[in-house]
Amino acid sequence: MTGGQESAYDGTAPTASRPLILEITGCAGRRLVARLAARCGSAALAARFFRPVRPAGNLDVIGLLLGPADGTAFLAMDGGRPVGLLNLAPNEAGEVDLALLVADAWRRRGIAIGLLVHALADPRWTDRDLYATVRPDNTAVRGLLRSLPRVVRVVDISPGELYLKLSPTGGPPR
Repeated sequence: MTGGQESAYDGTAPTASRPLILEITGCAGRRLVARLAARCGSAALAARFFRPVRPAGNLDVIGLLLGPADGTAFLAMDGGRPVGLLNLAPNEAGEVDLALLVADAWRRRGIAIGLLVHALADPRWTDRDLYATVRPDNTAVRGLLRSLPRVVRVVDISPGELYLKLSPTGGPPR
């Protein structure tokens, strides 16, 4: 974990409804991501990677979940347990890809929005366009992204996926 990067996303002490958000790197981060992956069922991992994924202990999966060296990984912690992960990763086209994963038992508890609010407050990502690839039938994630203080536009459609652009607006969440 990086020094000085720990904080609750809304400035208050973490609780069950307000997870502690950490920016993670290195071996400690790898272990925490492995623990998170172990809490995710095959359906959650398949939805994250848009294909079937072998068991969560797969080192390739853990490396992918940590994200690239030039990206940022934020981990939501609940009572010392990793329960959610947000990656922001610049790609070859200069865009910043966004990817989320929340452990099965912690879904619909505000973990994903907590991660997103925290990341969007980080000066590195505040004014950047973000891109997310989402399955068309994933209405929960599409609604989550539309609740952010960003303009969300479909910029491409491929079989089974939507490529969304999230542009800063500076306005309040909708």
